[in-house]
Amino acid sequence: METKETLWKGRSEGNVHPLLIKLGESITLDIKLYREDLKGSYVHAKMLNKIDVLNQEELNEILKGLKQIQKEIEEHQLPINVELEDIHTHVEQRLKEIIGPTAGKLHTARSRNDQIALDTHLYVKRISLEIAKKLVEICNVLIDRSIELLDYIFPSYTHLQVAQPVRISHHLLAYFWMFTRDIERMIFSYQQANRLPLGCGAATGVNYNNDRLFLMNELGFDELYENSMDAVSSRDHILNFLYGISVIATHLSRLCEEIILFSSVEFSFLELPDSLTTGSSIMPQKKNPDLAELIRGKAAKFISNLNALFITTKGLPLTYNRDLQEDRKPLVESEEILDILEGIRLMILSFKVNEKELEKSLQKGFATATDLADALVQKKHIPFREAHHIVGKLVRFCVENRYTLFDIPKELRKEIYPDLADDDFYFNSIDLKKSVEKKVSRGGTSKVRIEEQIQYAKEKLKKIVENLPKEVNLTLE
Repeated sequence: METKETLWKGRSEGNVHPLLIKLGESITLDIKLYREDLKGSYVHAKMLNKIDVLNQEELNEILKGLKQIQKEIEEHQLPINVELEDIHTHVEQRLKEIIGPTAGKLHTARSRNDQIALDTHLYVKRISLEIAKKLVEICNVLIDRSIELLDYIFPSYTHLQVAQPVRISHHLLAYFWMFTRDIERMIFSYQQANRLPLGCGAATGVNYNNDRLFLMNELGFDELYENSMDAVSSRDHILNFLYGISVIATHLSRLCEEIILFSSVEFSFLELPDSLTTGSSIMPQKKNPDLAELIRGKAAKFISNLNALFITTKGLPLTYNRDLQEDRKPLVESEEILDILEGIRLMILSFKVNEKELEKSLQKGFATATDLADALVQKKHIPFREAHHIVGKLVRFCVENRYTLFDIPKELRKEIYPDLADDDFYFNSIDLKKSVEKKVSRGGTSKVRIEEQIQYAKEKLKKIVENLPKEVNLTLE
């Protein structure tokens, strides 16, 4: 691409300081929006033909040229020149090289302001749907593993202290429901971006009776921006998207934190395959959960991207300001979430469970102490507060003398409280598997409730898939 002519040369002679070029270029980021930009230009050209700005021969030339440019970009044949600033200028200048002066007519009745607004709307629609579909894949894996691991008992935690026994399936399904809400947020993001800004010009509309309904239908939008100033200055669609990404990243980070903890030597509940871990350059025994750590670390970037765009837009007057170019970096960086979601899917799919370590932790953590207190209330008719004190005293004695509830001698239990010497009563009360079966409330961890929840999960996911938005069509046709 030999020419370095900017689109705005005219009022200015166009010779600017290299620092302004360096700070002002966005092509290194918005090249990722090439499909959206080319699609917008393709449909805009058809609209210009419809309102008699382009004749059929000119239209055919432009459409053919745009297809050639797409091929060049996809084959990495289009040179990137930061002096041309952005994707729009690269396309127009290359089109001029291919078809000559007719290329200059393409920018009739539009501005780079409504053009980039269009590109980002199309991009948010496309990427939101891709993320939603990736989350659906993860949800399917969570259901499959919940069925597979239905009878494995796991320690639940509050304050990172052992709380009560829970089925691993219950733990996994907690993330299933989080991710379904994430899918809904991505669908909301798609819907909020499903509004056409193109045709609004720089700020106040254009001096042509353009056909925005034609543009809307051809580009696959459901409605228009009815105010041209709102159309080119608002970045709500990106903020909605970045918020949804931030919540997803937060959920993924929490899951990764648990994978890191539970696969450590201190816990040893889970083991990741070698393919998803790394070794140490100095310590040969190490098996590091790097994938989980990287995902946990990247969550900070996604959250800060949302905050950055909030701060960028909070003080801007209407309409377009160059500050809005800063929307590109957080937007295109968010695409990395797709690779991260695939990493999560692989870890969920492949982790192995160490049942012996789970049982050891449940016993050492006195996970069924609450069940014993409840049994004293229900079967020995002791007030709960008194039962709580009795079991608390038992646990304290066990800790001080290195016993668990399962191996403390009968005579010592009797000294603490006579009814604890009743072996049938006592061991039935602290049985780990019986403990989870007592949680019969809807949403609880008993087997019948987990099976019920799995069925609800399948129905929920089926409904989500049936109602996913339509694909974003970026083909040049």
